[in-house]
Amino acid sequence: MARWPDAADLLTVDPAPIADVGVIAPLVVPFGDPAVEHRVLSSAVLGGGLGFARSWLCATVASDYARTDPAADLRQRADAAGAPGPTVGMLTAVDVRRVVRRVRGCATVHATVGVGCGVAAAGTRSPDWAPVGTINLLVQVDAPLDDGALVGALQTAVEAKVQALAEARIPARNGPGFATGTPTDAVCIAVPPGGGLPFAGTATAIGGDIAHAVHAAVLEGALVDRASFDAARAGR
Repeated sequence: MARWPDAADLLTVDPAPIADVGVIAPLVVPFGDPAVEHRVLSSAVLGGGLGFARSWLCATVASDYARTDPAADLRQRADAAGAPGPTVGMLTAVDVRRVVRRVRGCATVHATVGVGCGVAAAGTRSPDWAPVGTINLLVQVDAPLDDGALVGALQTAVEAKVQALAEARIPARNGPGFATGTPTDAVCIAVPPGGGLPFAGTATAIGGDIAHAVHAAVLEGALVDRASFDAARAGR
């Protein structure tokens, strides 16, 4: 089996930037009935924190994107795309047409996966930054979760992402071993309004659905993105 490149290799074989980024429409996912605001917990640029939203948007930008007002940029993109507001918005240098959608029980996951800048959370050296690499996750859960369960759902999703990156053998640029994510990852958990369910960890049925859906989506996306590096290396 071909050797998966280490961090130094990755720096020299980054795939070519996406051409005509401006023609790639943002990915918009409404949260069910547009008249109903869902509860969300998110680390997104637009609509981050604990709040309410009606949709999620993920937009492809150039690898040299340097706007200092990304939330305003995303708000304009959401309005132009007709996304039901309020909107949770994220950015990526990955072509959002490569989104991976997976469903498991009560969990539906959309993932855009770029692994070119994989790092370990507790790295042992300063990373050699790559120009692109972001993993964005939308996790919709068809269950009314309490605030604590929302946090548990987010923790479960992140743990499943880390498991998938290890299984895909994505190396960390800032130390030995596998990446746990990228420096610009974002996640959003969206649930129906209300509450009542107190837990969503990996020991629960809800957490199990989240974990399996996230793992499957991130693993597929990581393998596809890794293949682009392999192809770039072969073409050197």
